[in-house]
Amino acid sequence: MLFDPVGAAFGVWEPRARQGAQLVDEPRTWAMSSLHTTEPEGAKAFYGSVFGWQPEAFGPPEAQMTLWRLPGYVGGEPQQPVARDVVAVLAPAGDAAAAVPTHWNVNFYVDDTDATTEQVARLGGRVIMAPLDTPGFRTAVLADPQGAAFSISQLTAGR
Repeated sequence: MLFDPVGAAFGVWEPRARQGAQLVDEPRTWAMSSLHTTEPEGAKAFYGSVFGWQPEAFGPPEAQMTLWRLPGYVGGEPQQPVARDVVAVLAPAGDAAAAVPTHWNVNFYVDDTDATTEQVARLGGRVIMAPLDTPGFRTAVLADPQGAAFSISQLTAGR
């Protein structure tokens, strides 16, 4: 486990027998990891230098995020909503970014955001951000009973 210069914890591992996620972009599986930081330019330089990730602006100017691509990498599934060389997302650094500590977020696809949110609460987890609609997704931010935060997204638009 390591920390970037702004304090976001992240883990690294060397693939051997385990090559990584075997199933992605399907309900109840990992979808994407995103960095939320108050220092986006520093993050671009740091992760570019450490991992060779190349930033690419994505989305409308009012909610623009950065896709991190790794040329030559082919991950995920052919039908996923982003290019297969995208390894992570740098979330937009809007006004709310200053209120949220720098962190990496893990997002999981689900069939039903509302039902999953209710189930998490019923099982002792916490709802940090109630379900809401964003372009193409219905999403929520939750925490497990030990406090580890994660987000969930239900695809609402065609791929």
